[in-house]
Amino acid sequence: MKRRDFLATSTAAAAGSTLLGCGPGESRGVTSDGIGQWAAAGDANVPGLLGTAHQSVWGRRGVTAAADYYASLAGTQIMMQGGNAIDAIVAAAATLNVSEPYMSGLGGFGGFMLIYLAEEGRVVGLDALGRSPSASSDETMTLDDFEAGYKAPIVPGAFKGWAAALERYGTMSLGDVFEPAIQLAEDGFVISKFDQLHTSSSVDKLSQFPSTAAVFMPNGRPPRMGEIIKQPDLAASMRHLARAGSDDFYKGELADRIVRFLSENGGHLTKADLEAYDVEWREPITTTFQGHTLHAMPPGSCGMTMFQVLNIMDGFDLSNMDLYGSEFAHLWLEAFKLGLIDDDRYNTGKKVDIPVDRIISKAYADEQRAKIDPTRVASFSGDPFPFFGTTSLSSADRWGNAVAFTQSLVSVYGSGVIAGDTGIFLNNGHTFGFVLEEGHVNYLEGGEKAKGVMTPCVVMKDDKLVAAVGAAGGYTIPQTVGQVITKLTAGEMDVQLAIASPRMLVNRGGGRAPIPEDSVTYLEGGFPPSVYAELADRGHYLVDPGNPGGVQAVYQDTETGALAGGSDPRRDGHAIAW
Repeated sequence: MKRRDFLATSTAAAAGSTLLGCGPGESRGVTSDGIGQWAAAGDANVPGLLGTAHQSVWGRRGVTAAADYYASLAGTQIMMQGGNAIDAIVAAAATLNVSEPYMSGLGGFGGFMLIYLAEEGRVVGLDALGRSPSASSDETMTLDDFEAGYKAPIVPGAFKGWAAALERYGTMSLGDVFEPAIQLAEDGFVISKFDQLHTSSSVDKLSQFPSTAAVFMPNGRPPRMGEIIKQPDLAASMRHLARAGSDDFYKGELADRIVRFLSENGGHLTKADLEAYDVEWREPITTTFQGHTLHAMPPGSCGMTMFQVLNIMDGFDLSNMDLYGSEFAHLWLEAFKLGLIDDDRYNTGKKVDIPVDRIISKAYADEQRAKIDPTRVASFSGDPFPFFGTTSLSSADRWGNAVAFTQSLVSVYGSGVIAGDTGIFLNNGHTFGFVLEEGHVNYLEGGEKAKGVMTPCVVMKDDKLVAAVGAAGGYTIPQTVGQVITKLTAGEMDVQLAIASPRMLVNRGGGRAPIPEDSVTYLEGGFPPSVYAELADRGHYLVDPGNPGGVQAVYQDTETGALAGGSDPRRDGHAIAW
C-alpha cells in the first residue's frame, strides 16, 4: 500500500476538546490538549507518538488494554496471579466501575463480550444488554425521563455479564477479581484531567440527586485534577456481592435496596424485572476482510453494520490506496452512510426477523458498492432514530485466549443516579436502546431487550488470533473499530498507531443514528490539508471535529505468539503487558 512520508498536526486528546476550526485546504492547529504529530507507519524517524506512553506495549504472558490505566493494571495483575484473560477482563471491568464511573459499572445497561477460546479454537459471544422495565411505555415515559432520573434505568445487564463470563470460562472467584476494584474504591482514585472534564460537564445532572452529589461533589463542586475520590459504599456493595454471589444483585438484598430506593423516588423498575433478567450466549456472526476472518456479535450490536461496510470496502483496491487520502476517505464515508441506513431500518435487540445473512453477504456488498459515486456524495434517504458513556476493554493471556468487551452506562454518568447507599450508578438505557416513534423497530415496549451500538470484534488469520478490539463513542463505534481493523490488515500498521492515528467519522447530535440526510462529517487533525479541499469538492460538508471515540485492542504476533496492547490516547488508558 502507499505510504505517506508525513502525517502532520494532531487530534484532541480528551473528549470535549476541539481542534482549531479551519476551512478546507487550511492547515489545522493543535490545542493545548493535542497529542503531538502523527508518525507515518513504518517510519521510526518521524517525531510524535513515539514515547513510551504512545507505543504498543509487548509481553509474552498477558496484556490488558482499557480506557483507564487503573483497569489495565488490575487485569494484568490478575493474570500475574495465575488468572486467564476472562478473569482479567472482569477485574478490569470492575475497576472501571471505580475509576471511570461515568462510563460503566455494576448498574450499567450492559454490553457485548467476544471470547476467543484457544484450546477449542472458537469464538463465543455474550449478550449482556439489559431489558426495559415492564412498566416502560410511551404512556409512562418521556424523552426527559429517558435521559436522566429515577425512571431512566433499564435492568442492568453489565454485572450479570461479568458473572456469567467468569463462571463459564474464568478460573477465579468473584472476590478474587473484585479485589483490585474494592481496594481502589476504599483507598480512593486520583482525579485526572479527563475525569475532571467529564465530571465538571455533568454538574447539572449530578447535582439533581443528593445520593450522587454526596459522592462526586463532596465539597459542593466537581473534583479537580489531583483530588481523591473514595467510594466506601461501592466497596461495601462489591464485598457483599463477592460473599453473597451474583444473584443477590437481581434476586437478593441488594436488589431490594435498589428497587426500594427507585420506588421511593418515582422510578418504576421492579424486583420482578430484575428477577426475570438473564444474559444470552449467542453465536457470533462472521465475515472475511483482507484475508482475515472477523467475528462480531449479531444484531443488537452494530457488528452487522460494520461488516456490511467492510465488505463494501473489501471490493476496492485497498492495497494501492492511501488510507489518509481523499479517495479512501470519500469511499469509506459513503459506504458507512449506506450501512447506517440499514442499521436504522433493521438493527434491534428485539426478537424479530432480520436479514443478517443478506446484509453481511458479499453479493449485497457488491450491490451497495455500485451505489457509490467515486467523485460525488450521494443523497441517501433514511429516517432518523434515538445515544454515550461507554467504555471498551480487551485482554489476552499466555494460553492464547483473548477477550473484547464493550460495556456502557449510556450517557455520561448514565441516569445521574447513585442508588441510595449502594454506591452504584444506574444507567439510562432507555436513551440508547429505545425510541418513542411508533412503528420504529426500537419503539419502546416493556420487557424488551435494548439495542446497543457496541461492536467488539475478534480478528483471525489462518485460524490464528490476530486481535481483539472494541471501542466507545456511540455511533462512532462501528466506524472506529472498522478503521482500526482496516489499518491493522490493509495498512499493516502497528496496533498503537492503528488506534492513535486520525479518523474520519459521520455523526449526528443528540445521540441519534447518523442517517445521511441529518448528519455531519468530520476528520480529526492529521490528514494532509489537500484532503479537506478534495472532499469538499466531492460534496462533503465538513464540520469541526467532534466525538472521536475511544479504542482499546490487544494483538498477537501469529508467528511468535508475542502479545501487544494498544490504548487510545484520546482517553486515560494505557495498555499494560506482562
